[in-house]
Amino acid sequence: MSGGGESVKVAVRVRPFNSREKERGAKLVVEMKGATTKLLCGDGSGEEPKTFTFDYSYWSHDGFTEQPDGILLADPGSSYASQQNVFNDLGQGVLDNAFQGFNCSLFAYGQTGSGKSYSMVGYGNNKGIVPITCDVLFKTIEASDGKTKYEVTFSMLEIYNEQVRDLLQKVNPKGGLQVRQNPKEGLFYVQALKKVAVGSYREIENKIEEGTSNRTVAATQMNATSSRAHTVVTIQFDQISKNDVGQETKKTSVINLVDLAGSERADSTGATGDRLKEGANINKSLSSLGNVISALADLSMGKKKVLVPYRDSVLTKLLQNALGGNSKTIMIAALSPADINHDETLGTLRYADRAKKIKNKAVVNENPVEKLIRELREENERLKSAMTGGGIVAPEGGVNMSPEEKEKMRQQMMEEIKAQLMANQEAMEDFDWDKKHQQQMEDEPTLDHKAINQSRRSKEPHFANLNEDNMLSNVVFHFLGSDETTIGRKDADPQPTIMLSGLSISKQHAIITNSDGEITLRPYSSSCKIKVNGVPLAGARSLEHLDRVMFGSNHLFVFHNPLNPKAAEGTPPVVEWEFAQKELAEARGLMAGGNLTQDQQRTQDQIVELLPMVNEVNAVSEELDKHKGFEIVLLSEEAQEGTNRETKVMVKMKDLLNQNSWLWERGKFINRRYVIQELYQRYIDGDEHVLKMPKEEDPFWEPPEDVLIGTANVFLQSLSYYLDFDDKVAVTDFKGKEEGSLVVCIAPCNQNGQPIGEDDFVDDPNELLGKPYHFKVNIRNGEIHKSRFSHGLKVKYKCYNENEYTWTDEKKETLSPEWNHSRIVSIPSTTEDVLSYFENSSVKFSVYGRQIDTAPDSKLTKLTTKELRQMENMQDSGRKARIGSSAVDADGQDEVGQIKGELLLLKRKFERLEKKERRLQEICKQWEQKPAEEQQFEPFYRSVSAVAFSTGAKLKTRVHMLNKVIQLRKAVNGAKVVQTNGDQKAQGGSKACAIM
Repeated sequence: MSGGGESVKVAVRVRPFNSREKERGAKLVVEMKGATTKLLCGDGSGEEPKTFTFDYSYWSHDGFTEQPDGILLADPGSSYASQQNVFNDLGQGVLDNAFQGFNCSLFAYGQTGSGKSYSMVGYGNNKGIVPITCDVLFKTIEASDGKTKYEVTFSMLEIYNEQVRDLLQKVNPKGGLQVRQNPKEGLFYVQALKKVAVGSYREIENKIEEGTSNRTVAATQMNATSSRAHTVVTIQFDQISKNDVGQETKKTSVINLVDLAGSERADSTGATGDRLKEGANINKSLSSLGNVISALADLSMGKKKVLVPYRDSVLTKLLQNALGGNSKTIMIAALSPADINHDETLGTLRYADRAKKIKNKAVVNENPVEKLIRELREENERLKSAMTGGGIVAPEGGVNMSPEEKEKMRQQMMEEIKAQLMANQEAMEDFDWDKKHQQQMEDEPTLDHKAINQSRRSKEPHFANLNEDNMLSNVVFHFLGSDETTIGRKDADPQPTIMLSGLSISKQHAIITNSDGEITLRPYSSSCKIKVNGVPLAGARSLEHLDRVMFGSNHLFVFHNPLNPKAAEGTPPVVEWEFAQKELAEARGLMAGGNLTQDQQRTQDQIVELLPMVNEVNAVSEELDKHKGFEIVLLSEEAQEGTNRETKVMVKMKDLLNQNSWLWERGKFINRRYVIQELYQRYIDGDEHVLKMPKEEDPFWEPPEDVLIGTANVFLQSLSYYLDFDDKVAVTDFKGKEEGSLVVCIAPCNQNGQPIGEDDFVDDPNELLGKPYHFKVNIRNGEIHKSRFSHGLKVKYKCYNENEYTWTDEKKETLSPEWNHSRIVSIPSTTEDVLSYFENSSVKFSVYGRQIDTAPDSKLTKLTTKELRQMENMQDSGRKARIGSSAVDADGQDEVGQIKGELLLLKRKFERLEKKERRLQEICKQWEQKPAEEQQFEPFYRSVSAVAFSTGAKLKTRVHMLNKVIQLRKAVNGAKVVQTNGDQKAQGGSKACAIM
């Protein structure tokens, strides 16, 4: 019985604005009418909306009211699509197909936070497609006439970083479960995946909660990013009945419910240059899925010779049947409504548009039971015979293989046969579903864990976990005893009450005492990392209701005290992950208050995103003793090269032995962090190669590269008056700290580079309009403070409308380079734009130093990474104390530079005008000395007008005032302390600061 070629059904759903989008004043860019979805232009450019048509377009953005029980229902006349509406269209279709005997698959796709999990699982009483489908499945079974026997089997797995984890098992083998291929059917399966027989919706609900809890604990222990994991719930639904001739037949439907990982890309501009970009498996499954969908769409549209790359990833292997084979498939794409997510939403819509072109040919899976059992037994006998009777031979082409290679191949084939025998044995056991279910009920009694936990939470003080995925928050609970509770690793002796594992967790980490409901937390020792409400904990502290507590680098909890439910002032009634992360940033002085600009909001969001990642990578560096430290760096627009006018969030990696450093784009760091996660997972799995790997494979190693020491800005107002700029200018780094100086001259000249004459000075820049303009850039010499840059120093810059940078020669073995670089810049015709450039812009000179892998101080090599980082923090704190009277922020340094440029310009103007004044006095004296008959007024007037009389008194006053402004500005900025790494340091006054 065939279902014919049927297109994949595709639905899209748009959610309400979240709190972050509301804070940023986001604009709505999604419109829906019927099955049509429009994406409006997000940048105000007036571009035409992009229109897409799907099977269903669900408007869930507004037009709803929350009922007393928490369920969201549509307002009268509203087009709001509720959870029930979505199930009626999609989930009910899955069930109908399952009862007919078809395989069914339902995918949820979209960027993190777009509402995928809400549609699939739901939140609170607003249950999603998965629980409603399971509930209705058992209600339908219960309402049946009894002529058909129904058997339901449940499994739940997660794919993270190309490893498969069984979510119904607390412990998984190192490296994850093996994915193997059934030689007879050609389909892939997960070896040893736990499949449980379930007899009611309550049993499935318990298993989903168990799987979610295991997923959360494992993600925290492995510092995995839950938004980058795919979750697959598989329900095998068997219907056993007798046909017209009394033969027992089995109709089987496999239902795959897939919550895909977040589809957002790491910042591609940063990740493209990473030498280890191909090493990260984190996006492999999702990108492979896109390639498979594109290939299947091409096949469905009649293209020939298209290879579908199912084998490229674990996800596409397991979903081969669902995507391009015997399955009725539905995809729901979740959309953000906000302009700030415009590009990601467009990517999701295009992905969904491609998927709807795929056609599958589903068939009913119905066979006589006796035939199925017989075929399984026959295959088992064949496999056993191959193992014992020498049936395993080297494959064709193996004549050129060595004996060792042949033996290795033979062992692999043996493993495959054993795995298939185990799979067949499990399939045989499935025929006795009642026995399997009974055994499970005896081994694992069905308890209402949710109700038990809820009862305890209302009476006992406890910790509840926080996760970046709200669906995984409040699923792990640690209850505090009536006396003393200890926290630490499971390998501690005695074993702690609450066992945690993962980064920066000590064997004995913390002690909690409960004295009549008064809960006190203290670290076991000073080296144990604990933060309460973002602040490091040094001694004992009483916990208040809803306090946020972080153990180690990534175990984040909210403390609940039902015995004294009074929270500290300013605590929200519901604490979420984002609030806790903002608090961690605020404790370090990184978050700005008040009304933020769009640039500040974007920067703040990226800090909140990157902060836990940087903490995590630092913790891995300490545990693997990699001698590297990481910190977030904010580059203000003034500290950047090019024309970027936004604050740039970057990550600085520093070699703690020789002080070499690297600045990474956000995207490159995120990509590298995934590679580091892979490395750490291999380390905890016992891979000895991790600590001995070649440096080229090590994500903590980078080849030395030229580093930006700092920049110096020369403002160009003087060029508007045909005057030169000639001065020593400070070279400052991104924190505003002075790293050296350059002696620079920018002077007008003729096309041959000869200086212009004294009389070419102009009072009004407009006199230059329409004329060619030439000026000479001369970088004479410089001074750099840090000795490690003596290996090579060079400067780059570019001027008006130049696309390429000009570089000086590199000067080696000196900190006082003599470049004597000179270049003529020619502008064919002076325009208003050129004059504006002179008046408002500057030439930014970027000074680069060569880094080499120097041998570190032998004393430093004896220290661990943790000790080196502690020493660096202490030295940095001392340095701040010493230079606190002279530190200048980047914005202030830039402003001082601009005022100095203006001051030099006015001095030059004043000198020119004094010369004019002397010339006028000479003209007057010459006229007075002439006989009366020769004192003609017309020639005298022309001479005076040509010189343009001025006393210069106002200019003298202006020069005096500007000197005062500079002195005042330096005094103000000198009182500021520029913040660098460390948990508790004075807040910097600049946009450019370094954050641990």
